[in-house]
Amino acid sequence: MPESAKKTHDWPPAYFQRDGEAFVPGKLTRNPWMADAVAGGPTSALIGAVIEEAAFDPAFVISRYTLDILGIVPSVPLVPRITAIRQGRQMQLHRVELLADGNPVAQAHVLLSRYMETPEVLPAFPYPHPDDVAEREWLMGAAMAGAIRTRPIEGSVREPGRAIGWLAMEGEIIAGTAPSPFVKACLFADFGNGIGSATKPDEWSYANLDISVNFLRMPLGQWLLIDADTVMAGNGHGLARSIFADAKGIYAYVTQTVFVGPGKRR
Repeated sequence: MPESAKKTHDWPPAYFQRDGEAFVPGKLTRNPWMADAVAGGPTSALIGAVIEEAAFDPAFVISRYTLDILGIVPSVPLVPRITAIRQGRQMQLHRVELLADGNPVAQAHVLLSRYMETPEVLPAFPYPHPDDVAEREWLMGAAMAGAIRTRPIEGSVREPGRAIGWLAMEGEIIAGTAPSPFVKACLFADFGNGIGSATKPDEWSYANLDISVNFLRMPLGQWLLIDADTVMAGNGHGLARSIFADAKGIYAYVTQTVFVGPGKRR
């Protein structure tokens, strides 16, 4: 536990406080691109926690999670709403919305596939084990008051280019509830455009507009890896691409549509 975090935050720090059916954002949820708004990572993680609490049919597994930001997610109490879109024998589809003052500000679609034993065709795993990588600060202001620990492998956050590193999150999304690896993955799914940016933030911004995670399986363990880069065609948007892994191998592929706009120096 970092001493500086203990002095300024309750431990473990949390993004949201539960208030009846609503979730109240704390200071750590602040959006880096605008004041009085909730960042994409906490928004995604909160929806992940809501999905987990919903306890969908255990005969199905989550195969895809997509998040659309419908506008500014204000720093006000957020109320979730779940709608079953399809309930089939092979797949189920649910929509999870976050409402602010009764209006939807973000929505996710969760695709679940029927579970059954099938052949494994696994991708190559070219990364060092987290125990073999030295721990040091890496996220530059996005470390949740010291609750997100990092073991960088390659690249530098906020410098253009591919970046790879292990992350462990010891905070809470909802105060009083320990987040699962799935919920942590929903949080880290927002990190790719920042970790593997194609531009410097003071020259060109790279806020993401959505998140899509295709799960091969659910993540396991404390340390989760992200391997991220961003590609752009010079027309105002780009695509952040991330590979997600744990100590047992790759478990998901993530994309984010990135809105590219003038940075502070422009």
